[in-house]
Amino acid sequence: MIRFVIITIILWNAFLSNVAIASEPGEVLIDRVLAVVNGRPIFYGDIRRKIDVGPLVVVSEYPANKEAPPQTKALNDAINFELIMGAAKDLDIEVSDADLDQEITRYLEEQKISKDKLSELLAQEGETVENYRRDFRNQLVLRRFQRRVIAPSIKVTEKDVETYYLSQTGSNGNEMIDVSLRQLLIKIDPGMNKELVEAKKSLANDIYSKLKGGLDFVDAVGLYSDDPNAKKPDQKPMVLKLKDLSGTLKSAIEPLKTGEFTAPISLPNGLMIFQLAEKKLGENRDFAAKKGKLDQELRMIELQNQTNKWLGEQHQRISVKRMDD
Repeated sequence: MIRFVIITIILWNAFLSNVAIASEPGEVLIDRVLAVVNGRPIFYGDIRRKIDVGPLVVVSEYPANKEAPPQTKALNDAINFELIMGAAKDLDIEVSDADLDQEITRYLEEQKISKDKLSELLAQEGETVENYRRDFRNQLVLRRFQRRVIAPSIKVTEKDVETYYLSQTGSNGNEMIDVSLRQLLIKIDPGMNKELVEAKKSLANDIYSKLKGGLDFVDAVGLYSDDPNAKKPDQKPMVLKLKDLSGTLKSAIEPLKTGEFTAPISLPNGLMIFQLAEKKLGENRDFAAKKGKLDQELRMIELQNQTNKWLGEQHQRISVKRMDD
């Protein structure tokens, strides 16, 4: 249907001329106010239309959750829309007639719909070109507001995209992970006497305590490690596939975040403490192909999150009176 060609936004004063208040005998109440935002009313008829025709949510159903009843979502969205339109007006964010004509023309060309066909489709749905232009203008104002006010706070890193990709792949995602590890070795030889072995274990535990107390891992390697190669100033972390680690090492290293370290682990050559220097996706063609799309999806998610954050602040400072309870 043509009303879904763009995300239409209902202007709440559109029904003002059609509302009668039953103040005299014989008059019929045909609508009622559900909320007032900075003096601007939101009517039940508007919300009913959002529920029956859509779109139910354009901006956000904040502060309701996804499982809230349709009327709650629709009303919250209408309130949030009014908050954004009011802020856009204060910031002089406008769309001129020329800009509107250009955007509508460009959009119709993309959809291969002529203006005559648009008028025909709108008429079939009981809509007018005037209402279509109004809704299109409001959508452009909303987008411009989000670009100016919300978008600058959106931060999506390559690491965020990788993590998002892994969350989409399920539990097998860790099969694609490379881990960069620093290591500290407390060497225990096979023929070492029991007292010396215990002393080595005590030293490893003492080092682990100092690391938890704030000792830099690289400094600890320089002070205590029995591996001369690990002590070299230019020594880089070793890179391994997470899936190739033994069960003991994998279970110890997999939960680590960057910079965190394991407790001493008993291995054939002694006791090892590992620090995770980096965790990232290895060479992956599927990720490379989907990276751009995933980045855009993440930005849309973050746009919604930041919009909700902004709305939360506005609900604290703008007069919103609800009468739907």
